[in-house]
Amino acid sequence: MSAWWNLLQKEFRMTRNSAFVSLAILLIGGLWLVYLSYRHNLGIIFVPSAFILFILLLYPAMYILKSLAWEWKVTPHLWLHCPQPAWMLLSAKFANALLQMLAIIVLTAVLLLMGILISPQPEQLGGLVPAKLAAVVVEVGFYAALFTVAASIYIGAWATLISVVNALAAGVLGRFRWLAGAAVFLVAVVGFGYLTETRIYDLLTNWGPVKLQLLTLPQLAGEFRTDVPGSFSVNLAVGQFYTGEVLFYLLLTAALFALSAWLIDHRVEV
Repeated sequence: MSAWWNLLQKEFRMTRNSAFVSLAILLIGGLWLVYLSYRHNLGIIFVPSAFILFILLLYPAMYILKSLAWEWKVTPHLWLHCPQPAWMLLSAKFANALLQMLAIIVLTAVLLLMGILISPQPEQLGGLVPAKLAAVVVEVGFYAALFTVAASIYIGAWATLISVVNALAAGVLGRFRWLAGAAVFLVAVVGFGYLTETRIYDLLTNWGPVKLQLLTLPQLAGEFRTDVPGSFSVNLAVGQFYTGEVLFYLLLTAALFALSAWLIDHRVEV
């Protein structure tokens, strides 16, 4: 465990400057948006927050691709002949990427809530009380952040395999090694697109339904100042996923990660 911790610290030291600069830019830009939302319209701060979550889907993948490309180019002998197994090296990179990603999510959430709570014009959102709206935003944001983190790990696992396959194909394809990575990308996008349409996929994944519900929505509905028709009812269900689907992608992500580590340990050469 101490060896893995040392690897994580090494990753942190290598990327901390760029990470702190990114967080500083996000903080300054976020405070500016909070000010604009205070002066003009509360909706100004919502769109950038949703956009950041969308970008974060690719954050671990971009981090892994950039980090591994640097390792292959600058320190291949040191990295490939490191006494630690490849899974330990890769997991340290993943952990550092996720820590940076979580820091961005937390900072974005704080700025978004700040913009909501200090808003002097609640009538812009139909007379909703800011504190009640903030509670709903926290709950919806939690679900959105959880999905973003889970999906980004899955995408990052494919990105890791693409980078490793590129390195593996360098000795065979030379400068055209990108074709091997493109083939893996097509399998990830097109191949699994076809797989999800098959009966086998449904049998493997469509079991154990779990419904997501907003617990704060009834409280928010009671804060409307406008008349509500008598037939109005609050629908608490906001989505559904299957336990089988979660297990399927969890096992697939672990398999992709294990395959990448095995290829580095046994097939990739300097």
